[in-house]
Amino acid sequence: MRSRGIAFKLWASIIAMTLALLIFILIFQTQFLNEFYFEMEKEQLEKDCFRLANYVARGQHFTIPYYSVMRRVNDIIIITDNDGKIIYVEGTNKYKQDSIFGKQYIDKILNGETVYEQSRMIRNPYSVWPKEMDTLLVGVPVKKNVTLTQEDRQRIYESYGEESYKKPEITEAVYILTTLEYMQTTIDAIKKQFLYIFITAIILASAISYFLSQSFSRPLKLINNAALEISEGNYNAKIDLRSSREIKELGNTINNLAKQLTRVEQIRREFIANVSHEIRTPLSYLQGYSEVLQDGLVESEEERKKYLGIIMDETARLKAMVDEILQLSQIEAGYIQIQSVPFSMDAMIRSIVDKISPYASKRNIYIKFINEPGDALTCFADENRIKQVLINLINNAIKHSFDGGELLISAYRQGKNIYVCIRDSGEGISEVDLPFIWDRFYIVDKKRSENSTGLGLAIVKNIINAHGCDINVKSVIGEGAEFCFYLPGYEEN
Repeated sequence: MRSRGIAFKLWASIIAMTLALLIFILIFQTQFLNEFYFEMEKEQLEKDCFRLANYVARGQHFTIPYYSVMRRVNDIIIITDNDGKIIYVEGTNKYKQDSIFGKQYIDKILNGETVYEQSRMIRNPYSVWPKEMDTLLVGVPVKKNVTLTQEDRQRIYESYGEESYKKPEITEAVYILTTLEYMQTTIDAIKKQFLYIFITAIILASAISYFLSQSFSRPLKLINNAALEISEGNYNAKIDLRSSREIKELGNTINNLAKQLTRVEQIRREFIANVSHEIRTPLSYLQGYSEVLQDGLVESEEERKKYLGIIMDETARLKAMVDEILQLSQIEAGYIQIQSVPFSMDAMIRSIVDKISPYASKRNIYIKFINEPGDALTCFADENRIKQVLINLINNAIKHSFDGGELLISAYRQGKNIYVCIRDSGEGISEVDLPFIWDRFYIVDKKRSENSTGLGLAIVKNIINAHGCDINVKSVIGEGAEFCFYLPGYEEN
């Protein structure tokens, strides 16, 4: 089964939510109105019954028209005695005078209670009501005060107490039966209005959901198409969206991704070209000089040692290149564990400067080390890895310094950390290149990095980050670059 698109799902969700809301409102409204009108009708009908009961109690039910009390001419009035025999009926031919009515209510009536009953009137061709409908019956007792002689009062008092002869006598019952037709008519009108509201709401919801779904799905389709093009290698795909802020941000992210992938693809191609060239050169030497030795074309022992020396150098160079790639991969994969020990940063920098100074002096580059006197700057880190970081950064600074320049190394303590900065006096790094210098295989100046694979700074950053620390760079074109990193200081306690 084919999966529905986001536009259809959004449309269906809005329509379903609208229908559910309207149906809930309809049920709540009709139920509320039904209960409200019923209670109001029951209260009013009870008042009418008591008014009629007062007339009957005063013996006026044959002199005062009951229609002056009734609100509707279709109401049925029934008056019975306390045995349930009808002594008066008005508004229907169904019940006749002297017949029995309300036997089930007599007990409550004689106890002075009011009777309520809601039922459904059966369709009767002789009835004043033309169809079957809900009805409400209210019945009340007719209470008359009894006039007693002094002898009767004394006898009742002695037998039943003082309150018994004050109790009124219930002689008759008054019933009013009315239809609830207007309630049903009102509810039917509300339902009819809601039908129109339903139709209007569905049309409006469909239109709104359509425009909303299109506004969401159209940019998503554009983003999907651009992503497909990027996946096929077309990194020039660009998305120009005029939508909500979140969708625009997603489009800009895709555009930035395309730019980054273009940059990465360029770096990858340059790396393949560089590595291919770097590997081809030592392999060519290895193959060439090995063939010379194998064919016995060497004329002297000295020449043979020379060729063997070249083979050894190129083998070491090739091995170092492969080791560097593997080392970075292992660091990024988390296979290399950091073995932290306390060591003197001051002593380490001095030792490295002593070894590298001859190499720097060939280009008249002066290395200056600034530190805090009397402070060994003891760090707590992996000594061998940090030594590798320093050698890499100092060698890199020498490569990119101008001949006759100065290389400044500074180390100091700040808070609980030890900071090290290495600043060269070279050509600097442009703002375009700065975000990418930590990427593997990225080379800023290919002329000054003929023997570099662009992995050195990537290894440096990964080692520093593995210690939970960070490294950053500042550079001004023509004035050089400064690399600074920090490590946790060592405290004996």
